[in-house]
Amino acid sequence: MLYWLVLCPILIGVAHLTFGKKESKRWVIAVQIGIVLYATYLYYRMNQGDSIINHLGSSSGLAAITLSVNELTIVFIWITTLLFLGLYIYGYFTEYFDNYTGFLYLTLESLVLVLFLTNDLFNIYVLLEVSTIIIALLITSNREKQAVYNSMIYLFVTVISSSFWLFGTGMLYRTYGYFDLNMISEVLTQVDNPRSLILPFSFLLSAVSTKIALFPLHGWLPKAYSAPSAPPIVPAVLSGIYEAAGLYLFLRVVTLFSGVIPINSFLLAIGFISGIFGFIRALIEDDIYMVLAYSTISQIGLIVIGMATGTEDGFWGSVYHILAHSLFKSTLFLATGDLIRYYGTRKISEIKGVMKTLPISGVSFVLGLLGLTGAPFFNGAISKNLIGSGIYSTPLYILLNVITLGTVLYSFKLMSVLVGDNQLSKEVREKDQPKDYYQWITLSFGLLTLFTGLFGEPVMSFLYDYQLDIAMSDRLQHTLTYILLLAIGFFLFSKYKSNKKVLFRIMGINLSLIR
Repeated sequence: MLYWLVLCPILIGVAHLTFGKKESKRWVIAVQIGIVLYATYLYYRMNQGDSIINHLGSSSGLAAITLSVNELTIVFIWITTLLFLGLYIYGYFTEYFDNYTGFLYLTLESLVLVLFLTNDLFNIYVLLEVSTIIIALLITSNREKQAVYNSMIYLFVTVISSSFWLFGTGMLYRTYGYFDLNMISEVLTQVDNPRSLILPFSFLLSAVSTKIALFPLHGWLPKAYSAPSAPPIVPAVLSGIYEAAGLYLFLRVVTLFSGVIPINSFLLAIGFISGIFGFIRALIEDDIYMVLAYSTISQIGLIVIGMATGTEDGFWGSVYHILAHSLFKSTLFLATGDLIRYYGTRKISEIKGVMKTLPISGVSFVLGLLGLTGAPFFNGAISKNLIGSGIYSTPLYILLNVITLGTVLYSFKLMSVLVGDNQLSKEVREKDQPKDYYQWITLSFGLLTLFTGLFGEPVMSFLYDYQLDIAMSDRLQHTLTYILLLAIGFFLFSKYKSNKKVLFRIMGINLSLIR
């Protein structure tokens, strides 16, 4: 049952490592398609009202490893299998996706799926530790010195954060005698002194906040995403899939303690700070990977804001923005990989004329940016509209638009690569021309960004059974606001290009432990 969903990626990963021929990779794709179909079957069963719980070791579940799904986790699992399939197909056509990288990639898929399936705090700790090692190895897959250094930074920070998770788990087990989140949730409703929960909650929240790179625990993320030799599929997996798993854990921890510890005001503050800090740092960077990395920090802040509103619209806006972020950020990282492979540089100032030289990747890049900025008819518009609907304070709503404005600003910076004259010689252009087929895969991710925006209401209803009903007046208001922010953003970006002194002073400000 559910165990096959976990075991299959590992088994085909071993086959990938052992054989690794083109034919075996095709079998891997076939099995990956089978995993997606099985996840679809599980989704169908959940919609029919079935309860899906598997126990390994004991039929009672008291002394067993238990895997289970609910209405929300099955959606995350289904989307995760689809994204892993799409990214594997992309990697299939690239030269860097060797036996070793494929094995690590497929092992990570199993670990992420178990993170969604398990309710056991200790099992989650083990999964976080193992996935940390796998990701560190993926970052250093080409064994370049800077990549090894960045990987060690990531490993050091995340191992410490996992120890916080272990401390919090130990304290809860010592007090209540359970590792299971469902059992702990029932017990917490009977707690007489909520103050006794502050310390274990702080440990768990600190651990998962580091995993998602929430400000000020974000220092590892730019280094992990921007490792010089890491294939573009690595930051795409980290930002598009692993971040979603971390945000799901964050949601579970906050939900677990929300009834006994008032945390929403604190999370709102941290969310806004993270959103604003992320776009300011993104504006400063010239490395395209670093811009996208700090963009992820900003978008994480936006998701946390939605969770902290305490409203139904805000909650589902955050959940949908996790999906939207997975799609448009995967699109942007894959398209960026095409650009870097062609131009041989990651500096935005040196990449020009993309729409002329790589039109397919250029269109994909535009689609990703439109989703990122929340343009009308794109998925980011749906999620940001819902998050905004959950905010009833005018000052906070203004701050939310400031984050959107910042997103528009660094998106203009990224769009500068689309125009201009390509300075590369004809010989280099012909030699480094990326293959069309994986550019088309990148484009498919971009088109999904558009599809989940155009059909946002039926998608929300189908995936989450949430009836989204955005009034025409709200759509018009969002469109006008977006156009206004575009105009302001273009004006400010024009000024920013001619005077960068203020922002470059901010570049030295980094309150995280890792620079």
